[in-house]
This record gives sequence, structure tokens and C-alpha cells, in this order.
Amino acid sequence: MTTISNSTLCIAPEANMTLCFSFFRPLLALALWAVMPAASAFLLSTQANNDPRPSPITSPSGLVVVSGSATATDNGIPNQYPGKVVCIGRNGCNFGPVASPFLTGGFRFNIVMNCVENPPANCQYGADTSVSVNNGMTWDQAIIAWRARHGNSISRYNAYTYSRDNTRRMCTSWATYAIPGGFYLLPGADSCGPPPIPPNQCNVGGGPIVLDHGPLKVGEITGKTVEVTRQITCTRTADVMYTLASGNPINLGNGILSTLSINGVNVGLVTRFPGGTSNFKITSTLTDQGAVAGPFSKTIVLIQYLL
Repeated sequence: MTTISNSTLCIAPEANMTLCFSFFRPLLALALWAVMPAASAFLLSTQANNDPRPSPITSPSGLVVVSGSATATDNGIPNQYPGKVVCIGRNGCNFGPVASPFLTGGFRFNIVMNCVENPPANCQYGADTSVSVNNGMTWDQAIIAWRARHGNSISRYNAYTYSRDNTRRMCTSWATYAIPGGFYLLPGADSCGPPPIPPNQCNVGGGPIVLDHGPLKVGEITGKTVEVTRQITCTRTADVMYTLASGNPINLGNGILSTLSINGVNVGLVTRFPGGTSNFKITSTLTDQGAVAGPFSKTIVLIQYLL
């Protein structure tokens, strides 16, 4: 006889002996996974735009600024910047993007992003693009603190400052800084390229120009000249074209024409000026086209184009 219950199977081959086997329902096997948050993982980057203009910092002179951005992106690679935060000579300091271009001779010029204070060293006390950190933090923790204050990215109109006169390579970086102490540029967080080129300008000094030929004799007009000297200041070497709405030569009336030239080059053609301040001559040369006695004059506007 075979008897089957929910848990036991008994077999009785002989009356005096019973063999029983117990069957145990197996417990439900549970697989438990602990879902751990991924480690912080950030890539720091900076960008300087090619839109140079005079710096709002009045001292030192020769500074130029460009707009730009700074970004701390979660890229899935933890500890991309290994080690601990470095505050030079201090336990605590500021952390954020900076301009760090290479100057003539290989020196680096460091200034805090969006610094417009005079003197600019005051920005090392802290800026609206930085966050406070300390030597006990990892770089990822410093970046987390920066993101908690500024978000993933910031941009500024006066982002990055550099020297107009001797910047050889324009760099933007991430750094710690303080007073006293100085800048520590985080290795691997540089972005470098050719310096943005400031827009060229040429400004002519002096007031209105009067070219007065004085009294003239009929028959002795052609070839008569008069000239005025002015100063011109250009940011750098410039090719300039001057034009006249009325055209060149100019009809002065009474049968007399005037041809204007700049440094011996007729208006309407290209004249080259060196960088810096130099003198140039504006000359009027007359031509007799059947001149008759009487006064003559003409007011014109000389238009300057930088090529």
C-alpha cells in the first residue's frame, strides 16, 4: 500500500515494516541586490569665445576680455582628477575657472573668471564663479560643491582676461586660489589655443581738416598742392581705405578740381598704417579745368574703412 500525503510518502512492503520519506517544500529563494549610487564622475571644461574687447579692469593696462563658459559635466569616470584638493599655503581656499594664458617667455598670467575688480588680485578673496573648498576634500567633492552652488555650467560676458600685448597662447583652466597663497592649476583641466585677436581700430587725432590753397593765379593752378599733417593711432598694422561720397577728384567749382591723397596714395585706394601712433599727410592737388576768377570751396566727409 502506498500512501501519499502533502509531506510524507510511506511504503509498507511488509505488515511489520513501514518506510517513510519526508518531502519538504523548498523555501522561496530570494536574490537580493543592493543598488548603490554611482560614484561622482566629472569632466571639467572651459571655453573662451573669440569676441575680444577692452577689459573693464583699468589697471594694469593692455588687458582684453572675452566672454566664455565653464562646465562640470558628469561623464561616468570617477576620480578623473585623483588626489586631494591643493590650497597653496592654506587649509582652505577658493575653487573655480580662471584665465591662465601663456605670456612671452613662458610665464602664465592667472586671473579669476569674470574678475572686474581693481586691482584684479582682489578677486582671489572669492568671486561669483568660485566656491570654498579645503585640503581634506577630493577633487570630485570640490566639483560637487561647485555644482551645488553654480549648477552644471556658467557663462559670463567678462569671462576670461588676457594680455593684449604679449599673450602667446590663450588658456583657460580650473584652479584653487587664495590670498595669501596663489593659484594651483588643476592638471588636466586646461583648454588652450591661439589668443583671440582684438578688433583693430584706427583713430585720427585733431579736429576738422582745412585745406586752404590761398590766392591763386589763373594759368598757375594745375599742380598746386597744400597738405595737413595729422596723427593716427592703430591697434596694429592696418590696411585702410578712405573714400568720398562725392568721388575723387572733387569739383570745387569755378573750373577747379581737387584730388585728395593720404600719404601720397589717392583717396579710394588702400593705405597701410603701422601699429601704434604715426603721422600721416592729407594732400589736396589742384587741376585747372577752365578756371575762372572767383572764390571756391567745398565741404566733404572723408570715410575710413578698415580692411
